[in-house]
Amino acid sequence: MPQHPIQVPSDIVQTWQEMVDLLAEIMHVPSALIMKVEAPNIKVFVASESKENPWERDEVASLNGGTYCETVMKTRQLLVVPDALQDDEWKSNPDIEVGMISYLGLPISWPDGEIFGTICVLDKKRNEYSEVYRKLMLHCRDVSQAHLRSLVTVHRELEQREAAIQRMFDTNIGIFSWGLDGQILDANDTFLRMLGYDHEDLVSGRIRSTDLTPGEYREQNERSAAALKVAGCPAPFEREYLRKDGRRVPVLIGTKSLEEGRNAGLAWVLDLTERKRAEAEAQESERCCREVKTELIRANDVATMAQLTALIAQEVKQPIAATVSNAQTALRSLERQPPELDEVRQALDYIIKDSNRVGQVIGRIRDFIKTAPRRKDRLDINEAICEDGG
Repeated sequence: MPQHPIQVPSDIVQTWQEMVDLLAEIMHVPSALIMKVEAPNIKVFVASESKENPWERDEVASLNGGTYCETVMKTRQLLVVPDALQDDEWKSNPDIEVGMISYLGLPISWPDGEIFGTICVLDKKRNEYSEVYRKLMLHCRDVSQAHLRSLVTVHRELEQREAAIQRMFDTNIGIFSWGLDGQILDANDTFLRMLGYDHEDLVSGRIRSTDLTPGEYREQNERSAAALKVAGCPAPFEREYLRKDGRRVPVLIGTKSLEEGRNAGLAWVLDLTERKRAEAEAQESERCCREVKTELIRANDVATMAQLTALIAQEVKQPIAATVSNAQTALRSLERQPPELDEVRQALDYIIKDSNRVGQVIGRIRDFIKTAPRRKDRLDINEAICEDGG
């Protein structure tokens, strides 16, 4: 399994940390992890900060160690191991050595299909992992892969921009040499075309650096000349040149002295006309993209809330139904002669317990919403899904 060249930035790592912490808390398990392939090993990329988690971030294990995660990456399928001690296939699993006998995990892939690693939870006791928990894990896996897709898109855009800049640099560089009195001694075709001159102008000595400089740049020229005498190669700077026809050309210019006295040198000039135009167009394009992205985020939030609502309803429905049933039992016990007070008391205890459970679920949702970060990631509201084992 080769290692993907794109690195996950710290802001996404922090989001994944919050995600595994929520998984461990919601599922009531000691460990929730995101594992990453770093051949020939697999590394703990993110580990929940739960108290009984035996693994810490950056721990590594061999890819041939027979762990649960290896099977997930090889099969690219959901793996559920309720109790490894009762399963001949898993009873020699090395994870049992740290007490983890149950497992729920999914593969995480890059957009090109290459395996990133896994997202998983482990428990020290038998755990069947309910359908709700499996849906929650799938949702978290999908969010992780969405982050990876975003990274690949950004990386590809950066590569394309760098390639475009390099092409512009290679094909639009003017080079000239200058002498003591500012006369242009020699220049390449790109520089001459950039300013509307020809080789006859160059040979006749009619091109002088002072004639190419608009009045407002004269002081800048003097500072650049002084810096050249001191450093021999001052930092490049932006300015404008006057073409032969009087029009202005925005350029980036760098200079280097060619002799000890700093009275002659070489300069390279990059025409910034297209870049300036492209920057203006890019700003407009980015504005349009931000508007589209905002609308997509809104649509996604609506879809996510619909899913969460269904999951929350499923979690809350059971204790409410149990409360109604226990209340009916209490009424029947009171109507008997004599009343069966022990059964009434037991039914009321159940009612209190189920009511508290509903209150805890609602309280958890409210607390999470109050502390949610400004960025509305589909993951960060998962704390509202469930409380106690599907």
